[in-house]
Amino acid sequence: MITLPCRKCGSTDIAKNGHTKAGTQKYYCKSCGFSGSLTTKDDERAERRDLVEKLHLERVSQRGIARLLGMSRTTILTMLKKSDTTDCCDGSTATISSNA
Repeated sequence: MITLPCRKCGSTDIAKNGHTKAGTQKYYCKSCGFSGSLTTKDDERAERRDLVEKLHLERVSQRGIARLLGMSRTTILTMLKKSDTTDCCDGSTATISSNA
């Protein structure tokens, strides 16, 4: 019996159902009918995105980050552009007062 819970419903009534092209084990949930792998790479992607942002803050060049992580420079650039738009201001405007 497989003890991993289903990603959709949380049931443990699942069966093996082949492999993906990448070789990851696929499962079929007998309760809800979900078919697919039980783990995703979301955590791994988030860690890599955080690492790219930290290296960029440490003033490592984009080409250097690409070499270190084995990623394309355009992927690095895309990640940095997305992080700049999401980490921007919260919508409030700052006023600068001059005391002359």
